Amino acid sequence: MSRRAAGVILIAISAFLTGVKYLTASIYSTSSPNSVYGADSFKQWLNYVGGNLTTYSIIALIAGIIYLILAEIYDFDNR
Repeated sequence: MSRRAAGVILIAISAFLTGVKYLTASIYSTSSPNSVYGADSFKQWLNYVGGNLTTYSIIALIAGIIYLILAEIYDFDNR
């Protein structure tokens, strides 16, 4: 697998993890019987989900960007 493909896959994983965080919070908020809907309650459910998905998403994004930059540098050097 090339560095460029690995970079794109890591960026896609980052987007997927970000989406999963918000999807999980919305599922939790609808499953609670006495939940009030609104921005404040959604922030509360986002805090309930935790920051691990955000951390992993940022790590995957940074790694993907680094892989894309390295692929461009190595491609430029080979010309």
